Amino acid sequence: MVRLDPNLPFETRYYPAAVVSFAFFLAIFKFVTPKVTRKFFKDYDVLDESKRIDWDARVNSSIHAVIVCTTCVCGFLYDEDISEEPICSVMVTMIQMHHIFFVFSFSDMILLTMYWKQIGDVVFFLHHGASVYAYVYVMSFGVLPWFANYRLLAEFSTVFVNNRYFFDTMKYLKTHPMAFSNGIMMTLSFFVARIVTMPHYWYKVYTVYGTADFTNIGHIQLVLLISCFVLDVLNILWFYKMCKGVLKVLSGLDKNRNEMKKES
Repeated sequence: MVRLDPNLPFETRYYPAAVVSFAFFLAIFKFVTPKVTRKFFKDYDVLDESKRIDWDARVNSSIHAVIVCTTCVCGFLYDEDISEEPICSVMVTMIQMHHIFFVFSFSDMILLTMYWKQIGDVVFFLHHGASVYAYVYVMSFGVLPWFANYRLLAEFSTVFVNNRYFFDTMKYLKTHPMAFSNGIMMTLSFFVARIVTMPHYWYKVYTVYGTADFTNIGHIQLVLLISCFVLDVLNILWFYKMCKGVLKVLSGLDKNRNEMKKES
C-alpha cells in the first residue's frame, strides 16, 4: 500500500462545523419532522414505530439532498479549476458541502444502528459506510474535490426515492397520477444521476491514475477505487429493482385497460 504524503495537510477546521451539522440533522429527525408531519398527515401517529422512524429519516434525507445538490451544481458552474485539478484543487465551499454529506451519512448510520430492528438494512448500511469512508478523507485532507462533487450528483434522485416511500405509506395506489409520475421521475433521475454518470467517472479516474497527485494521496486512492466501486454495484442493483417495479406497474395498467375494453 502506498503511504500518504506526509506533506499533505490534515484539516481540522471543518470538524466543529461537522458537530453542529450532526446535531442539526438529529434535531430535525427527533423533534421537527414528527411535529410538522402531524400537521399535514393526520395518520402519522397511527403508523407503527418502524414506519414513523423510517418516515422521519427520509425527511432528513430529502432536506440533505436539496442542500447538497444545490451546492454541487454551484461548484461545477463557478469553480473552473476543479476539472483541471481534480485531485488537489481545493474550494472551501465545496469542502463545506462534503462535510455536510459526511455528517448526514454518519448520522444516518447511527440511526440505522439505534433502530436496527425497525429500519435496519445491510445494503443501505454498506452504502453509507462506503460514503463515510470516502468523505472523511475529502473533508480531512481537502483532496479529490472533482470526484467528491461528481459523486454527489447521485443525490438528485434521492427526493423522488423518498417520495415513493411517502406515497406508499399514505396508501396511494401506484397507478395514482402523483405516485405514478413520481415513479417515472425516480427511475429517470436515478438512471441519469447514478448510472449514466458511471463511465465518465471511471474515465476521469483513468486520466489521473499514476500521476504525481494521485501517488501523493497514498491510501486515499482507495476512495476513488474500492469505495466508488461498491457504491456503483449497489446503484446498479437498486436500478434493476426499480426497473422491475416500473414494468410491474406498466403491465398492471395495460391489464386494466384491456379489461375495460372488454367490458365496453
